[in-house]
Amino acid sequence: MRVALGRISHEANTLCPRATDWADFENGWIRRGAEVLEELEEKNIEESGAMHTLGVSEEPGCEVIPLLGAKAGSGGPVVGQVFYALLNELVGRLKTALPVDGVLLILHGAMMAQDEPDATGEILRAVRAVVGQSVPIVATLDLHANVTARMVRNATALVGYHTAPHIDMYHTGETAARLLLRTVRGELSPAMTRVRLPMIIPSENARHTDGPLSEVINMALAMEKEGVILHAGIYPVQPWLDVEDTGCAVVVVTDRDPAAAREHAQALALAFWERRGAFIPKLVPPDEAIRRALGREAGTVVFCDSADSPSSGATGDSTVILQAMLRAAPMREVALLNVVDPGAVSQAIEAGVGTEVTVEVGGALAPSFYAPTTYSGYVKTISDGIFRFKGPGMHGLTFHMGRAAVLIQGGTHLVVMERPVTQWDPELYRSLGEEPTDARIVQVKSPAAFRAAYEGIADQIIIIQSPGVSSPDLSSLPWRHLPHPIYPLDPNVAFP
Repeated sequence: MRVALGRISHEANTLCPRATDWADFENGWIRRGAEVLEELEEKNIEESGAMHTLGVSEEPGCEVIPLLGAKAGSGGPVVGQVFYALLNELVGRLKTALPVDGVLLILHGAMMAQDEPDATGEILRAVRAVVGQSVPIVATLDLHANVTARMVRNATALVGYHTAPHIDMYHTGETAARLLLRTVRGELSPAMTRVRLPMIIPSENARHTDGPLSEVINMALAMEKEGVILHAGIYPVQPWLDVEDTGCAVVVVTDRDPAAAREHAQALALAFWERRGAFIPKLVPPDEAIRRALGREAGTVVFCDSADSPSSGATGDSTVILQAMLRAAPMREVALLNVVDPGAVSQAIEAGVGTEVTVEVGGALAPSFYAPTTYSGYVKTISDGIFRFKGPGMHGLTFHMGRAAVLIQGGTHLVVMERPVTQWDPELYRSLGEEPTDARIVQVKSPAAFRAAYEGIADQIIIIQSPGVSSPDLSSLPWRHLPHPIYPLDPNVAFP
């Protein structure tokens, strides 16, 4: 048995002012051929789970042909030339590998290129055109995928995460590989149905651990455990996709039973829809959040600054909480904040550790939302900005925030970095000598995924009301192409 394995993954935010280019993939990763299978041990990613399953498969001599692995962090749509170069390389390597018995693709599902709003669907279409209709294609998706009709039409099966915060990437890879193997052997013949909902929801209350999404996911898991379906994906879409084909979805896969797939998908979709109001979070203005945090006798309060979340496609250079912190000065308690500003990093490095500097920080990358802020402090730490996640989400992966520095003014410890970075893990601060458990306030620019690593640290989590391209206040954003009617912008829309 010969199985081709490849990845092209990226999560788009069409409101982000900066396109995703080659540098973003290079700062994520690009691996070719055998490199795709290197350094998979002890990493919570789909490739690790897939290779574990394929490696212990009962099929004698199962050969994995690695094609291309390309991943960029969330951001604006991918530059068209970059997307098609990656797609053409993946397809070219697949043609060279023919014949294959199956294809396993690691995708995201909310990827866009500048001239291709359904980039994931285009990847699946191109791969299907190479291998033909008889070869099974199984693809993994992020739980925040925007599942389109073209994706369903060109895949044999789509397998999505069951967790948010995302901690089951390894398991998702195992599940997808197992489904592919059984399909190639003729043990299964997947039938797949998608139900699209006229709804987008913010991520803050869309968790698998508790709340409305957990209830729907648990229904899906029960169906899988009982064996009535092969897989059910519940997709609370990445909501900041301003395109005509955007919406939450449910996808159900059965064995040779399209009617059952449709029936179970409809039931799960209705349960999802009935809980729509519970997804809207309560937001707290930053000045009020600071008063609440400082009013506590002790404990660490995490400020969920989701409107400026790099893992949601934001620029990471919001100064809204920093400005509120300066208004609250002088601060006796420690507050850990962060902002993207390459110029401020350069000034700090030039000044050197122990030196006082005054910088104009933030507000340059998303000027329609933020403004630069004058900040004075002494340079405590200078770093190369490389750190590794140690929590459950993407455990073992290395991240690069570019050069970074810590600037201290009273109790405010401001991390300035050259590049936006995923903020799921407290190692961002610890790598710079800052311990979140010693702080009263910790700013985390992530809507929900940070909870897997931070809930053991946080005595309280406050979701901040703030502008930004990943704001949970979806009605505040400048939509132009979103389909209507759609919840919550159109509250009276009916279930399809």
